[in-house]
Amino acid sequence: MKDALNRPPLLDRIKWHKDCVRHWLNRKLFNPKTPAITDEEQLARFVLFSKHVVALDQRIKPDAFIPHPYPDLSVTRHLDLSDQQVWKCGSAIATMRKRTLYGRADLSAAIVRQQSLEIEPAPIEGNPNHANIFRWPADKPSQKIIAQQLAAASAYRSYAAKTP
Repeated sequence: MKDALNRPPLLDRIKWHKDCVRHWLNRKLFNPKTPAITDEEQLARFVLFSKHVVALDQRIKPDAFIPHPYPDLSVTRHLDLSDQQVWKCGSAIATMRKRTLYGRADLSAAIVRQQSLEIEPAPIEGNPNHANIFRWPADKPSQKIIAQQLAAASAYRSYAAKTP
């Protein structure tokens, strides 16, 4: 629901401002040795829920790209990693979250930025290539539209089909 000026509710606006401040602080405080993310860089969105994959033709569903309940969407950069190392990151994430790794959706940073989203390096313990996609719109329908674009532009790879 929007107010008379067609703005999201006050709590959504406050949350958005809080997220902006947090992202600004992260950019100022993240490891200066972590290189910026270029448009050519590949990102992996690991799939930990079977419902995020169309089983018939092994396509990723847009819901895999919805940031809810968080304001950011976690991805892993391919930066300086072999394909096997990217899978190892996904496996570690699945283990940490006590989930099954079904696959990953790979896409370029340029595709993400074409949706008016931003990406920042956000190294975490165990995954120095972790990054966050942020500046998502507050309303779910707008998030869904962007998620559809990201899903359509990504290449899904099944973990079960990967070669050792």
